[in-house]
Amino acid sequence: MTTTDLNPEEAQALKSFVRDGLGCGCPDEVFSKIQIEKNPAGFQGLSIDCLIRIGDRLLVAIRLLESLNGELGEDIKRSLEIGKQLRDDTGFNRFRLVVTSQEADSIAPAFKEQFDGLDGLDDRIHLHLVRPSVIPEFLVLSEV
Repeated sequence: MTTTDLNPEEAQALKSFVRDGLGCGCPDEVFSKIQIEKNPAGFQGLSIDCLIRIGDRLLVAIRLLESLNGELGEDIKRSLEIGKQLRDDTGFNRFRLVVTSQEADSIAPAFKEQFDGLDGLDDRIHLHLVRPSVIPEFLVLSEV
C-alpha cells in the first residue's frame, strides 16, 4: 500500500471530488488520513486504476476509461463485489466505484437501472459514472 502525502491543493481537490462529485457527507476529520494505492492488488485482473482509503471509513476505487458501450460489464460487476468484500473485511463504512466515460451523461440512466437490479449489494455500495474531466488531475497524472 502506498501512503500518500497530498499537498493542500490536492487534498482540497480530493475532498471536493468526494463531497461534491460523489455526494459523500464525510466530515472534515475523515480526510485527515488518506491512502492511495495505484493498481490495487485486491482487484487483480480488473482495470482499477487506484484505490483511495479515506479515514478508515470510505473506499473509493477509480477506473479510468474513455468510453463505454452502455452495458454494466462483468468486470464492473466483479469490481463491485470485490469492493463490497474489501469494505466488509477491513471495517470501512462505504465503497464507491467510480467509472469514467466521455458518454457518462447519456449512458448514466442505463447504468443506474442495471446497478439497481444487481443482487447481493447493499445501500453502502455506490456506482458513479462520471466524465474523465471530473477526476482530480493528480490522480490521473501521478504515479501514486
